[in-house]
Amino acid sequence: MKDDHPSLETLARWLAGEMEHERVLRELAPHFLESCPVCHALREEIDGLLKASGHWDETVAVLESREAPELLALLGEGTHAERMRRADEIEELHTWGVCQLLIQKVRELVFSDPVQAVETAHLAVRLAGHLGDSYHPDWVLELRARSHAHLGNARRVLGELQAAEDSFLLAIESLEKRGNGNPGVEAEILSLKGSLRLDQRRLDEALDLVVRAEALYREAGNPAGAAKALLQKSKILNQRGHVTEAIMVLQIASSEIDPAREPGLFARARQNLLFSLTLASRFEEAAELLPEVQTLYEASAGTVDWLRLRWTEGNIVQGLGRPGEAEAAYRSIRREFLGLGKGLDAALVSLDLAYLLWEQGRTEELKELAGEMMVIFESREVHREALASLLLFQQACTEERLTGELIREIAGQLRREGKGSA
Repeated sequence: MKDDHPSLETLARWLAGEMEHERVLRELAPHFLESCPVCHALREEIDGLLKASGHWDETVAVLESREAPELLALLGEGTHAERMRRADEIEELHTWGVCQLLIQKVRELVFSDPVQAVETAHLAVRLAGHLGDSYHPDWVLELRARSHAHLGNARRVLGELQAAEDSFLLAIESLEKRGNGNPGVEAEILSLKGSLRLDQRRLDEALDLVVRAEALYREAGNPAGAAKALLQKSKILNQRGHVTEAIMVLQIASSEIDPAREPGLFARARQNLLFSLTLASRFEEAAELLPEVQTLYEASAGTVDWLRLRWTEGNIVQGLGRPGEAEAAYRSIRREFLGLGKGLDAALVSLDLAYLLWEQGRTEELKELAGEMMVIFESREVHREALASLLLFQQACTEERLTGELIREIAGQLRREGKGSA
């Protein structure tokens, strides 16, 4: 609560209607909002809506965000073509809030159902094209840029990298047409484009994009966005083999995230740090961090998240010289990934198991494992390039020329083809 009250003259001018709006906002509104707990809570709710919506107009953020779910229902069910037609024809849908809600849904769907995410992003692009003079032209251009960028990101996850590139070209084109823009919007688009460059193995460009995104997020006063950019940066550094630098970046990110406000993001940062410590063979430090990550995961982690954490734990115990525990973990996790249809993850766990068997000189078991892998993965949803890598592994086992270096090389190829699913 603020103790400095408005002066008698200030209150008199306000009550007489003689005070300019800007001066009311500057001198009176902060005092009233701080003095009344109810108004203070409502102010925080509005700030939350502004942050969630990406908009900077309080009226639009509150009213259109609240109306959007009911309006979105007007799209109805049916084929994608039918819903796209309704998006054109139903004028009530041509609002900033509905388009923003569709973008939010793309974010939620992109990894669990990328096909649906692409269709939803197409709807956002279509609606953004209908926004007219009732909105500031810069807001419309930024919304169109975000719609194209999220369509590009969904296409990236599907593996449609050229189509994703086309979407990002349109996103950047819209950004370049605006006047004074929101740095947070540009940061969001650069961050998404950085993920595309990572998948394209254009690592220098990817790193430049996420560094720029981090700076823009900080300029926009968005520490969570800056932390997400740091997590991306660490992933790129790991891909480049700069694991020690990636660990330093993740330690900085962890220190900047408020666990109370961003529990999911904090858990991701700590899990990524755990993975990087393991990658750097710093197994004692990883073992110390593991219980913290397990505790963080209890709040929100899904089945696949837990499996991947158990997988990392298997790597740790193997590194600490407990191969029996690691082998049991790998075999169990492999079965569970296969049961979930996660063929690429199962293949990567199999390669960790293969490395363990190779270290122990268990040649015949390696040959048996290679044969099982080919039979299993030929009937599952694994990319042709991944199958080619597994075939190379099988041949090396059969000819008894497998090396630890070759196993790591094949695992690296599979991870790149699977966009780092491990």
